Amino acid sequence: MNRGFAQEHWVLGGILVSLLWFVAGEQSFRNGKADYGMLSQSMGVIVLLVTCGWAIVRKEWLGLAFTTIVLGVELRLIRRYK
Repeated sequence: MNRGFAQEHWVLGGILVSLLWFVAGEQSFRNGKADYGMLSQSMGVIVLLVTCGWAIVRKEWLGLAFTTIVLGVELRLIRRYK
């Protein structure tokens, strides 16, 4: 079983990509660009939703649990800007 790091840890990659989008959105909000901030943070949420869906398809329940936790945190933080 010679699988690459990315193949074995794709959930971690999805979470990291989502967090990068989320932080970029946070920076946009701080710079007074609310439209770009919401767009970037929404992209982060979409990445997590896709990662959750893929975890269900692959039956990786631990990855689904971690992804769901991060999704909940991001959605809770987004509600600050409503």
